[in-house]
Amino acid sequence: MQSSKRARKSRPPASREAAYRIIIRYVNEVCIQIRKFAKHYLNRDAIDYSACAKCLKDLCEVWETEPSKFPTWKEFFEKHKIKATEDGLRKKDSYKDLLNICERAREYELMIPGVREMIVECARGHLYKYCQSFIEEAEELEIQPVLEYEEAINAYRTEMDAKINKINKSILEYGEIKKPFETFISEGNVHAKLMEETCVLLIEVSHTAKKWIAEDSAYPDKLLQDIFFNNSYKEKLEDDIEKLRQKIRSTDGSIERKRKTHATLAREHSNHKRQKHRAKQSLEVVILKIQKLERDIEAKNKEIQQLKDEIADKTPVSPRYRSDLRLNLEREYGCLDKLEENKQVMERQKIRLDREFKSVNDSTYEYKVEAVTNRHEQHEMRQKMLGMEIEIKSIYDRISSIDQKSAVLKKIRLLNLSPDTLRMMHKRRIKIQENGDETSSNLGQLEEACKFVSNYIGKDWKKLYERLPFIPPRDPDRKMKDLEVIDRISAHRDRTPEESALFSLEKWRSFNRQCELGQLIKGLRKLNKVDLAEKIESRYAVEDVYG
Repeated sequence: MQSSKRARKSRPPASREAAYRIIIRYVNEVCIQIRKFAKHYLNRDAIDYSACAKCLKDLCEVWETEPSKFPTWKEFFEKHKIKATEDGLRKKDSYKDLLNICERAREYELMIPGVREMIVECARGHLYKYCQSFIEEAEELEIQPVLEYEEAINAYRTEMDAKINKINKSILEYGEIKKPFETFISEGNVHAKLMEETCVLLIEVSHTAKKWIAEDSAYPDKLLQDIFFNNSYKEKLEDDIEKLRQKIRSTDGSIERKRKTHATLAREHSNHKRQKHRAKQSLEVVILKIQKLERDIEAKNKEIQQLKDEIADKTPVSPRYRSDLRLNLEREYGCLDKLEENKQVMERQKIRLDREFKSVNDSTYEYKVEAVTNRHEQHEMRQKMLGMEIEIKSIYDRISSIDQKSAVLKKIRLLNLSPDTLRMMHKRRIKIQENGDETSSNLGQLEEACKFVSNYIGKDWKKLYERLPFIPPRDPDRKMKDLEVIDRISAHRDRTPEESALFSLEKWRSFNRQCELGQLIKGLRKLNKVDLAEKIESRYAVEDVYG
């Protein structure tokens, strides 16, 4: 209830700039205190700690006491106030250094807890709360500035957590070595080095916080630049679409002209084909006539030869019969001459028809070649148009993706700039706190279990991520994209398989609105990691999820 009341009393910053001012105030206060402490106690001449230890023994002899009587510097300092000290000892540098060590320890112990609290509050109470990339709004979309800033946030958180842990460890080590006081003085270089390291770590955390604020304040501008780039790229793509459409119209016009030309060529080819057929028929008729004339001439020559033989025969015949033979021979010669003359006419006609047939045949072939070439050119143009249409569809898909990314970028930028976002995040945290300690305990157990599993799952983290349940359900394609993004980020940051496994489980927790320890155990059992599932069940006293 007290934590709930504190949450109600605390109010989120009025704006992101106000949150920055609070963080800067914390950081500057830390730096001022550290520099002040370093100026007075660290940036000075080296202290001879062995001389200081000898001076402590001398003082104890004067005070008639043992150095072991002083557990810490506080008892020694109180004793020093009430005990008299010889002037000879007071004037020694070792005595002054001894007192300086006590004052340094007092200032360190007074300063460090407050400074550490300020750094922790700055990091976990403000930076971790209000410096967000809102990557969950992007879902499966890969938006470069969001991914880069999410990587930067993880890097900043890892760096700051590691340094805060080192600071805590240094504070604990200091608490262990400050007793007994005699050892604290004799081994003063150890705690002096520890103080110096703690101060350096605090300064480094402060500088990291400033660097994070600078990047967070520049985040909306990066998003805006990406929006402008997307808009200009979209305009370029739209120009490309218009150019492609013009090419399609031009190609379509060329195809129409080619189609008309093809129709003309096909018509001419058909006409010439008919002419070729007629010329071929005429040529065949002439050839048949020539062949018939040649047979007639051959027959006529035989008849003439017979007549010549009869005339040449010495057999006595009447003069009238011999005269008739000569008349017949003259008539046959006349017929032969007529046949020869007809044959010459037919041969001249054949030569003319041969020329005509060759000309028509060549023209027919040329028209056929032109028609086929025209048809192939039309096919190529249609294929080219199909390719351009596919390219237009691809460009439209890219424009759709750009519009989605731009919408997400605008939403994330609005969330980043709006003061209402800080109030919404604050109310969400209050609601989580009001749900009771049980929920936070379960979430803490789940976080610890994820870290535990990541150390054992190794290279099988991808298979585990595919088998983990999601509420609401997540498509297999989205899971594959998640794995690709995680793999790319891990390769870019040179992460080990264990670190990649932990990062994938963090993504699962961010995408799953109702993630529970039992769901993690079910995923392990589906992966046949039964031993690891049973270890989780026994470690966190979880009932068998299948029992």
